[in-house]
Amino acid sequence: IDEAIEHFLEAVRIRPDYAEAHNNLGIALFHKGNIEGAIDHFREALRIEPNYVVANHNLKRALMVQQQDQ
Repeated sequence: IDEAIEHFLEAVRIRPDYAEAHNNLGIALFHKGNIEGAIDHFREALRIEPNYVVANHNLKRALMVQQQDQ
């Protein structure tokens, strides 16, 4: 997962408008337990592509986990 995070960080650095890379980075961060970071990237994916169903689902899931942790 750490290597994936590095690659996705590079992808969003090179192409900050790449919604899929933001979503995938969010997924990797979520699995590492970085819920805040994941939420940020899911939101960015949705800002770029508002109808991105997978990112919307991932954001809802991350927000539920965040709420349970509080």
